[in-house]
Amino acid sequence: MSRSPEQFYTTTMDYNYPKSHKERIDEVHNSAMELIEQKFPNMDEHEEVTKKVYNYAGTCEDVYMEIGLQCGFILAVQLLGNTQTK
Repeated sequence: MSRSPEQFYTTTMDYNYPKSHKERIDEVHNSAMELIEQKFPNMDEHEEVTKKVYNYAGTCEDVYMEIGLQCGFILAVQLLGNTQTK
């Protein structure tokens, strides 16, 4: 069964019981590792899949960090420009 990437993302957050960043990451990490361990009991396969998952997650993190930094820089320049013209 194949899933689209959108099925792995959540767009809602329970603001009544917010979790820390660490808690959110730990919860998802533990869930993913449990599934990988169940599906790949052979340690060689387990390690190969885990490396690919970490590589994917790390690449996504890098890309979104770069985008965030670029947006932040552009916003800072715009704000600075607005304050100097007044």
